[in-house]
Amino acid sequence: MNAPSKLKIVDGAVGLAGVESLPLNERAYELIRLDILTFRLKPGEKTSERLLAARYGLGMASIRAALPRLVQEGFVEKTADRGTLIAPLTLRTIRDTYQMRYLLEPAAAELAADRGMDVAALDRLREVCEARWADEDEALTRVLLANREFNLAIAAATGNALLAKTIAHLQNLSLRLLFLGTSPHGAASFWSEGPEKVRDAIAARDGPLARRHYAADLAAGESWAMRVIMALPEIENINLAELNTTRLRVGPQELET
Repeated sequence: MNAPSKLKIVDGAVGLAGVESLPLNERAYELIRLDILTFRLKPGEKTSERLLAARYGLGMASIRAALPRLVQEGFVEKTADRGTLIAPLTLRTIRDTYQMRYLLEPAAAELAADRGMDVAALDRLREVCEARWADEDEALTRVLLANREFNLAIAAATGNALLAKTIAHLQNLSLRLLFLGTSPHGAASFWSEGPEKVRDAIAARDGPLARRHYAADLAAGESWAMRVIMALPEIENINLAELNTTRLRVGPQELET
């Protein structure tokens, strides 16, 4: 199996290093996934094998081979009635993603601190946050990718390949959330609001402290993600009386039990 292509900045936008050398089926998978992660393919957007083949200049067979993998990973949905669409971002998606991250990533930070790691790999995020970028959108993109690499470096330092692979998938799911609502101003404060403390605890080889700081940073991230979702106009304008839920159908006495 080919190693996954590395995300990079190309003309101010997110691109893939080495994608041209990949077999066509793998290239299709990587390119579609990249556009989903970076919101160039929007959550809930309808698409098709034909549209994707035209978008990437690839054959239908390569697109057809890539889609089942993207479905399995939760990036694409295929149904008989709705066809093919980019998986929507929902409150359940956020809850499930952060629940898994809480279970795995603070423990990874503790293990990385106990084992010891070269924290130079973690300082890249600080350098990107503190740099002055002429273009705000490019600055945001660079910070979000550097944040992802920060977390992946910690996962890799655990020495547990399966754990690192699982965290990499969770980081990809989280990247969609970050591209949804992070402002350039908010991205600039990424370093000081959490990762700096995690980095210092790992450098000091204080595993329990690294775990606590990482968990606190995750809690802040989840709270931010929920605020972004709840502030969307589509959420603000929902008529709650039209929601056909069990809670709205039961009586007051049942709610008290």
